[in-house]
Amino acid sequence: MKQSLLLFLILSVCNSCEDVIGVDLPTSDSKLVIDALLGYNENSGNPIISGQVKLTLTAPFLAEEVPPALGAVVTIIDEQTRIPYVLTETQPGIFGINFPEFEFNRSYTLLVEHDNQVYTATQQMNHSPTIDNVVQGDSFLFNEDETEVEVTFTDLPGESNHYLFSFGFGNFLVVDDEFFEDGQLTFSYFYEDVEPGDLLSITLFGIDKDFANYANLVLAQSGEDMGNGPFAVPPANIRGNIVNTTNPENVPFGYFAISEFDTKLLTID
Repeated sequence: MKQSLLLFLILSVCNSCEDVIGVDLPTSDSKLVIDALLGYNENSGNPIISGQVKLTLTAPFLAEEVPPALGAVVTIIDEQTRIPYVLTETQPGIFGINFPEFEFNRSYTLLVEHDNQVYTATQQMNHSPTIDNVVQGDSFLFNEDETEVEVTFTDLPGESNHYLFSFGFGNFLVVDDEFFEDGQLTFSYFYEDVEPGDLLSITLFGIDKDFANYANLVLAQSGEDMGNGPFAVPPANIRGNIVNTTNPENVPFGYFAISEFDTKLLTID
């Protein structure tokens, strides 16, 4: 079954309307933004842990740069062993070294200490299928300058699933399996401004329903382009799953998620 990207965007937005999610009015106060999507790939017995915890501060409208949040301590705690893993800051506000070896059916807590306040969220790792195939097509959606890429994957059986696709260049798509449960799906994604010889990286994450709803709202607010990550702050302040245990009224932006992932590469002809 082949469906276009446009149809999936319509379905994703409609499905996200089923649940009521609070949206706060924007404020001028600087708030912490925690961008934490971590990925795991079994890689034939040599696991790969990817992703980072990125901390920034909200900036005034039309500001040229988004400032990093400095002076933070970021820890991930394995709730089964209670072992804390203090992450290493590789760039200002970016923590990407010393992750635990994630396992399924085990809870992990993200702990961020910044400006005398403590922020936490607890998650388990979500399963993801592999991408069956990625090929270049010859169709276009709006104009002949677009490049079609056909993506095929098979739904995880026996349960309701949600997925996040990353197509590079800050572009993401949320998909749920309502219309192809336990089956295989082929759909088209259309790139602009790619040239012959360009290498495309397409990644599939398994996510839960709460993250799917959050990502749909962020996509809708940001016009489908989420910049440097799936947690970029949109015009309206959308609640994630991270809480401030020091001052509950000072809610941060962003989301903490752990997902199995699969990536396919494609060189444009």
